[in-house]
Amino acid sequence: MARKRKQADVSNGNSRNRLIQEAARLFDKLGYERTTMRSIAGATGIGLGSITYYFKNKEDILYEVMREIIESGEERALAAVKENLPVLSKLRTLITIEVESFIGDTASITINEWRCLQRKRQLDLLNHRRTYEDIWLAVLGECHERGLVRARPEIARQLLHGAFASTVTWYRDQLEIDELVDQILLLITQRQQSSGASGV
Repeated sequence: MARKRKQADVSNGNSRNRLIQEAARLFDKLGYERTTMRSIAGATGIGLGSITYYFKNKEDILYEVMREIIESGEERALAAVKENLPVLSKLRTLITIEVESFIGDTASITINEWRCLQRKRQLDLLNHRRTYEDIWLAVLGECHERGLVRARPEIARQLLHGAFASTVTWYRDQLEIDELVDQILLLITQRQQSSGASGV
């Protein structure tokens, strides 16, 4: 009995994950408004009635898609700052994480579909994002203290986030991501990346 229950739990988890992944792909491709529960059902092979077992409505799915995007970035950022790396290497990793989040397969969702969430859910996601933002401010703060970034950390963070968000409108693989990150570092830091990222 316990084994069957465990198998059912795994199956439910797989179905839920598949719903989130396919919904994210459709939200990115068609937009939230044009994506229907029926189209999600068709993409996953999961019946409409079964979808409501996992999510009450389409907004529930959008919320989960955005929450997973945020948590993925947070996990990667936490892993980066726990490593014993020079501060500019940590900054480079954070920039890479954020650039990839905006030019990846589901990049447009958090930008274009944010308005589709109720205010309560927006605030909840912002709260989820707080740890990620604290990591950014800590790394930028250390860079500022060492004279590597002249702008105040909170201002630098807001400007960087806005710049990263805009990449979804113009980036078309004209640069490798590593090269794009190098260019961003050259813009915001006070020394050449070749000397800064390796030893500061």
